[in-house]
Parts: sequence; C-alpha cells; structure tokens
Amino acid sequence: MNNKAEAPSLFGVILAGGSGTRFWPLSRLQYPKQVLRLLGTESMLQATIERLLPLIPLERLIVVTNASQEDVIRLELHKKNWEGVKLVIEPLGRNTAAAVGLAAASLPETAEPAVLAVFPADHYIKEQEEFLAALTEGAHWAAQGSVVTFGITPATPETGYGYIQAGAPLDETTTARRGVRFIEKPPLTQAERFLAEGNFYWNSGIFLFRRDVLLEAMASLLPDLYQGLQALQGDPGPAKVTEIYQDLPNISLDHGILEKISDFVVLPVNLGWSDVGTWGALRHLFPQDAQGNVTLGRTVSLENKDCLIYAQDRLVASLGLENMVVVDTPDATLICPLTKIQEVKDIVAELNRQNMTESICHLTVERPWGEYTVIESGPGYKVKAIVVYPGKRLSLQYHNYRAEHWVVVQGTALVTIGKEVTRVHANESVYVPVKTPHRLENQSPENLKIIEVQTGPYLEEDDIIRLNDDFWR
Repeated sequence: MNNKAEAPSLFGVILAGGSGTRFWPLSRLQYPKQVLRLLGTESMLQATIERLLPLIPLERLIVVTNASQEDVIRLELHKKNWEGVKLVIEPLGRNTAAAVGLAAASLPETAEPAVLAVFPADHYIKEQEEFLAALTEGAHWAAQGSVVTFGITPATPETGYGYIQAGAPLDETTTARRGVRFIEKPPLTQAERFLAEGNFYWNSGIFLFRRDVLLEAMASLLPDLYQGLQALQGDPGPAKVTEIYQDLPNISLDHGILEKISDFVVLPVNLGWSDVGTWGALRHLFPQDAQGNVTLGRTVSLENKDCLIYAQDRLVASLGLENMVVVDTPDATLICPLTKIQEVKDIVAELNRQNMTESICHLTVERPWGEYTVIESGPGYKVKAIVVYPGKRLSLQYHNYRAEHWVVVQGTALVTIGKEVTRVHANESVYVPVKTPHRLENQSPENLKIIEVQTGPYLEEDDIIRLNDDFWR
C-alpha cells in the first residue's frame, strides 16, 4: 500500500471506562489505570490522545467512560485544554460492545461512511511513526468495508492475551492478511504452538471499521444491543437512559461480533506495544538491574531477584525477595508473587464485598481547582488538608448534613459564607454552618492551604449541592 491519499476521515473512539483492578492499589474505581502516570508526565489517556492527534483532530475524537469516572476523565481533558473532545458517558459499564456502539450511535448521520478507529485508553506504544503508518493503512482497508484489527507479533507464549490466526496476504502490495479466527487466552501449550507456527498474533484490542458496517453487524449479531442503542436516540432523559442501558447485553466487542464474522483483516504491526495490563507487564517497560529487579520511588532493595518494588510516598525496604511485586501507597500496600499478579482483581472484589473504601479512592483526590487529602476520619468527623491553586475557586455550595471549620495555614483565602465575603489570612479560621452557601477562593499567586474539619452525621462527597461552578460539574 503506497497510495494512501484515498484514506477517509477518521473518528477515534477511545475506551476509558475500565477500572484497572489488576493495577490496585494504585488504580482505584474513581482513579483508574487510564489516568495514572506510569510511564511519564502524561496520563495513559493523555498519551493515547497525543498519539492520535497527527491523524485525527480533537473534534473527531470520542472518549467513552462511565458515570463513576466522568469527573476524573473530564479533569484529564481539562488539564490539556481538550474540551473539544466529545465525551460519551455510560450510566454503568456494559463492556466494550455497548461502549463502541454508543460512540457510533452518538455520531450524526452524515458520519455514516466514516471510519471509526477504536483504541483502549491504557496501552503503551513506543513506535509512533509505525503506529501512524499502520493506522493510515488500516483506515484504507476499513473504508472498503473490512473490519480491521492490529495483530501484534508475539514475543513469548503469553497466556494472558487473546490471539488472532491470519491467512494469506490480501495482495502483493501489503502485509495485511485475511483473518481466520480469534482465540481467547489459550493455555500455555497452545500458546507455544501458536508461536512456533508463526501465523498467529496477539490481539491488540485496536479495531477499525466503517460506522455503517459496525451498526449492520450489531443489528445482525447483537440485535438486543442494537435495539437498545436505537432506543437511546433522541435524548430520552437520564432515568430512561439508565433503564435501557442496564438491560443491554454485557459482552465484549470481540466475543459479540469479531469472533462471529468470517471476513476480517489482520494488519501485523511491530509497535513496541504493551497493554500494561498488570504490574508484571509494567516491570518489562523499565530498565532492570543485574538481578532483574525494577525499583520505582524511594526504595532500598537488598538481595532481591526478579522483583518490582514501587514506593509512592514512603521508603520501602525489602530483603531477599524473589519473583515478587510490592506496591506501597499511603493507605494500602500490595505484596504478591508475580505468578499471582493476574489475581489482584480478586483482592479488589474482596475489598468491595467488605465495603472498604480503599478500592474506590485514594486519600489524596485531585479536583479542577486543586486537591485535598484526608488526614483522619472517624464517627462524626473528618479532617482534610486542602490545596487551592492560584486563581482557582471551589463551587458555591452547601451541605445538608455537615458543618465545616476552616483554618488557613498558607496564603489568604477569599471566603464566602452566606452573604458575607471576607479575607481569611494564615493562622485565622472561620466556621461554615450546615445548609449555608459557601465558597473558598484563592486570588493570590501562591497555593492556598487550609485544614478543614468536617462534623456531622454524614460526611461523604455526594453531600455537595452546587449553586455555581467554574467547571463542568
């Protein structure tokens, strides 16, 4: 394929609704893997968007997430001034077939012949130029009506990935090949045979197809999903959307459509790709010492072998470990053999069963105006350290169940309580009664830091009634 001038306009669909349970304790329900900064200064979602921008402009990018992660995803886009990206919100997770279908259904009818390229938000790709060339070629075949998937040349007999069997090349001008079948996560002996045969590829989770081709396949193979998506047209209202959505089939795009079609295209690629699915996968993306260890953060590692040691805040010291993962965060620590790393999701399930908040959020929570850290909490009280960035302010809000005491420890706060507006300096404090409208603002060039003491019978974040806000909330 030398002539790509006929490649169509692309729409990028980025799937950003996963909870990343195998990356606990760093990944949480409200701070999932796709917003972690594991491999640089940008989150994985931001890196995914940056990777696409040379071919797909912001106005043709669609990010799909769910309601529980909407705020953190919006914040990631806001940090880069990417408000032009279309955000599609699922009321609850229904797997990738519903997510991609919802994105396709959100486009106007004029986009009917357009090619959709689907990407997970949490993959790592090292070779950018090769990626863009593959995306251009994949769009060419998709424009002709094919369903296209990127196949990753396997380096090891990995049992945690799905595989694609490829047949003959489409023609003499391309490396693209006819797809034969998808195989979901084979046992080791089968994966070893696939590697030896040479015509099997890892399933990258990157797909391209025309919008009309996708919707026709859904109508034929997933009629309940297709009819549900049709019922969502015309803005039926939040309650109706939730009612419809919870009845949609919970099935992946792979199982629901790709494994059932007989005509698809595999484009073999070598992109330096990783799905960064587990702590074990992350270990292979960093330099290892002579004993095969990767240490990240403030660590002391003695006589360890083939380990990943991650320290977010505190010093982590380890001695004599082999094939282990240790991940330390301010409120939770994971210690796990590398052979059990796929089962970290079971820990999250147990935390959820016991209603432990460590599966949901971190002690420090980012907000568009700054951040807060929970210092201590108990029956009837919670103590937070709050940082408000220069020129930012919280929403004008009130609480039905809690009062707040604010002590300024750095900077000067412009405080609104009811109809009174005052400046509160360092070493001064104010009291905010229950059900009283209030706002905290930082008009100075330095960070404003306060200690907030909440008191009352209910202290969760959903007891915030916003009257005015500078952001999207």
